[in-house]
Amino acid sequence: MSAQEKGADDIPREFRDDPTIAWAEVVAGNPAYKSESLHPLFIELLERYVGLLKRFVKVAKISDGYQLSLKELNVLLSTDARTDYLTSLSNRRDMLERLDTEISRASRYGDPFSLVLGDIDLFKQVNDEHGHEAGDRVIVAVADALRACIRREDHCARWGGEEFLICLPRAPLENALVVAEKLRAAVDGLRIDYDGEILSPTISLGVAEYRKGENVDDVIRGADRALFDAKEGGRNRVRSRDS
Repeated sequence: MSAQEKGADDIPREFRDDPTIAWAEVVAGNPAYKSESLHPLFIELLERYVGLLKRFVKVAKISDGYQLSLKELNVLLSTDARTDYLTSLSNRRDMLERLDTEISRASRYGDPFSLVLGDIDLFKQVNDEHGHEAGDRVIVAVADALRACIRREDHCARWGGEEFLICLPRAPLENALVVAEKLRAAVDGLRIDYDGEILSPTISLGVAEYRKGENVDDVIRGADRALFDAKEGGRNRVRSRDS
């Protein structure tokens, strides 16, 4: 079938709303123009235009696909940049950003919040006696135990090495101490089978409630001092900076 015979009937339905094609259809279908010597050329140009439009739509769909893939990749990279590779908890960077937000909220509205800083007891001994793979197994098990003990609005991060930092929004000191004791007991109850040996980790925890006018470092230092007291007091216990 020639271009002249096909006329505008070969135009895909999805392109008929295009204003250029709508105008060309009117011209191509007008009997007064069909006898003109340039009519076949007009039909050919119309078909070329439709072909280019098809290619443009195809490229646009591919571009949309790439844009979606790029957006998904950016989300994945952002998540990876904020997640600890071993435990899938937040990392230090993510926790610090969350703490900045929590400080701002507490300063503005006066809501309390507390931090719990935990450190696995005698962790170096686990690595020295059983190897780093066993140490990693202990860290993962402790991370899972801590995560299972906190509320949805709470946030737990691997702070570094065998240390964990838990942020408890809207939790005054007395509530935070209850949570910390729950965390301590959960870790104390772990029994990890590693190559036929049972590893029984414990954790010491320091608790600090935010005080008006403090910055992030102030609260973390308070929790760290309390953690030091817990270690000095015999390990596997909870202390606050106010105790």
